[in-house]
Amino acid sequence: MVFRIRTYHIKPTKLKEFNDFFHEYLLPNQIRFGAALIGRWVNKEKSTIIAIWRYESISHYHQIEEQIKSSKLHTQAQNRKKELDPLYISTTQEFWNATGDYEGVRA
Repeated sequence: MVFRIRTYHIKPTKLKEFNDFFHEYLLPNQIRFGAALIGRWVNKEKSTIIAIWRYESISHYHQIEEQIKSSKLHTQAQNRKKELDPLYISTTQEFWNATGDYEGVRA
């Protein structure tokens, strides 16, 4: 299992527009090709969004990315993105590996 942590730094005024873009274009394409969204959060200041995605492996991630980039929805997303002001200031991503299976573990 591999987890991708994607961090976006945004202008707080762009939160709704960025969320709308995410729900219309990014989320459906990731899900369609096999990624699993663990969660997506915004900080109190509405200046940082973090999304955590789960993949079977790093090669699984790369397969999904290739499929996304050749999809019609990706082309539509890129065209829509050009029509909008920048949705985020900067973005980074990291890949993390699980240290164990803790699903369902509760205190």
